[in-house]
Amino acid sequence: MENEWGTAGLRWLATFVGVAPLAQPAVAGAWTQAPGDQQWIASISREENDFGEAWRADDLVAFGFEGGWGANIKVESELRTPGSGLGVGGAVDDRLGFHAGVQKSFALGERASFSVMASYLGGESIDGPDCEGGGYEMRAALGTSFALGGREGFVNVETASKSRGEGCDRRAWEVAAGIEVAPKWQVIAKGWTEQGSYADSTKAEAMLLHDFGSLSMGLGWREEVSGEFEEKGWVISAWKTF
Repeated sequence: MENEWGTAGLRWLATFVGVAPLAQPAVAGAWTQAPGDQQWIASISREENDFGEAWRADDLVAFGFEGGWGANIKVESELRTPGSGLGVGGAVDDRLGFHAGVQKSFALGERASFSVMASYLGGESIDGPDCEGGGYEMRAALGTSFALGGREGFVNVETASKSRGEGCDRRAWEVAAGIEVAPKWQVIAKGWTEQGSYADSTKAEAMLLHDFGSLSMGLGWREEVSGEFEEKGWVISAWKTF
């Protein structure tokens, strides 16, 4: 029975840790995809903040290989409407960035995993107006799954160091937790912070997800909680496995 719980828990955790970071900043959790598997994850959000209104979109494709290896490519974009104050004369401000990464996970028993990931960063940073150009990110993640009252859940913790362009160095931390609240329904909560060059932000997010076979959809709420500035809005996410 323990082996069955462990296998189910890891499968559930690998899926939903992938969903949890949809909205920034993480790409994946402590688990890589199974060998030969692919996962597509997308999100779109509308936020109101001190600068006006912002629309953000993310698309991630993750691949699994033998030996706990994985790879992923993520494209993220942002559009701030006129009057945001970020563009010259209140012009529309649009940003586009991407990163491509390689990940290696290490099983820690039946229920836990540790992973490291190295990514190349290109284009513009969505978090903050002054980070541009190529760079890199180094990330470490630790996750575990659990069974509570017959429901599967997970906890995932990550830390990252990133450098992009000239004089743009940042550090990030994230914690995410989720649990199955009913058949085909999951709740995920997470918080993350990013500090360093042109960045001082701490956000919290809660999301409710529903399974539709190989496709899952989620609706969540995200809000800045650092007190440095105001930002809040809705997030819609979707993922599909292949």
